Amino acid sequence: IWAPEVRDFVYISDKAYTREQILQMEKLILNTLKFSLTLPTPYTFLVRYHKAVKATKQVEHLSNFFLELALPEYSMIKYPAPLLSAGAVYAA
Repeated sequence: IWAPEVRDFVYISDKAYTREQILQMEKLILNTLKFSLTLPTPYTFLVRYHKAVKATKQVEHLSNFFLELALPEYSMIKYPAPLLSAGAVYAA
C-alpha cells in the first residue's frame, strides 16, 4: 500500500489548492494533533505490565492468550486498552 503523494492531492482537488497550501495544511493538522496519530494498543500496556510484575514466560504467554481471546469479542470493545491488559495479567 502506497501513501498518496502531494501531487495526487493537487490532482484530486482539480488544482484548487497548490502543493504549498496542501503541505501547509498538513503541517497545521499535525501540529494541532501534536503528532499523536495513533492510540496505544492493549499489547503496549501488556508489555508494560509484564515488566512491572516481573512476569515469568508462562505468565506472559498466558496473559497474551487471554488478551487475544478478548480482542475479537465485540462485547469487550467498551473496555479501555489498559483495563483489558490488566485483566489478562491478573487472570494469568
